[in-house]
Amino acid sequence: MSDARAQQAREHHRAAQAAQEAAKQHQRQRNELVRRLRAEDPQHWTYQAIARAVGCSPELIAAIIKERTP
Repeated sequence: MSDARAQQAREHHRAAQAAQEAAKQHQRQRNELVRRLRAEDPQHWTYQAIARAVGCSPELIAAIIKERTP
């Protein structure tokens, strides 16, 4: 006999796994776009300019550009 709480926990576990996979896909797409912006026009797309446009820190942009992120 299955406890309703165990069933709920299993459903939340599965939802969390799906959310993590979706987050990874979004990060991969973000990283690719950031790298393309920088590669196409590094004079315009400085780390600071990309960070402002994306809404994150210049340190994150540097990590993405230098491929220190997945």
